[in-house]
Amino acid sequence: MDKKQLKISTFNDALDQIKDGMIVGIGSGSTIELLVPKIAEKLEQEQINITGVCTSNKTAFIAKELGIRVVDINDVEIIDIAIDGADEIDNNLNLIKGGGGALFREKVIDAMANRFIVLADDSKCVDYLGQTFKLPVEVDKFNWLLVSKKIKAYDNLNVIRRMADDVPFITDNGNYILDVDLNRNIEPAAMHEYLIHLVGVLETGYFLDVADQAIIGTEAGVKIINK
Repeated sequence: MDKKQLKISTFNDALDQIKDGMIVGIGSGSTIELLVPKIAEKLEQEQINITGVCTSNKTAFIAKELGIRVVDINDVEIIDIAIDGADEIDNNLNLIKGGGGALFREKVIDAMANRFIVLADDSKCVDYLGQTFKLPVEVDKFNWLLVSKKIKAYDNLNVIRRMADDVPFITDNGNYILDVDLNRNIEPAAMHEYLIHLVGVLETGYFLDVADQAIIGTEAGVKIINK
């Protein structure tokens, strides 16, 4: 199976956990864009209703177009379940997310959720965070270059400002993304603490001790890892 099919293979286990009346955090990225139509199908087939809270404007648009009720994050007190993808997953269910640039909103929603489920194909499973994917860091435009230099100084790291079609990528929050090359020696919790205290950093793509379950699509079948 290709990666798309492996992602789709994880959907049934996730959909089974969505129940009538739930407030559902709906993530962003390629996996979730495939999942949202399946959520809409479930609602129609089972004649149930949910309220969606989305991590990106794009996901919200897709969900609304498919008839899913979507509300603003400030209109809810709790989220029953959040479902999202990940760019990397380590053996302890720690994640790197933010490849689509929605890491701040993803972190807000995932932290609010009573249960956070991650869907991925097995290429996202790594021995250490940063093994295959750069760490996204959302930063203010005003002092982005100064912040990038301070990040580089942490361990002589390579830091680049994310570009899209030859112009700086802009998040839904109006900020830049710095992508940071990590190495095996960097301890995620310590690195996150260093970054989050830099003036100008909104959030990092480290999602540590947040996920409750990972549903992984593999050639041998679906693998479920619980916290």
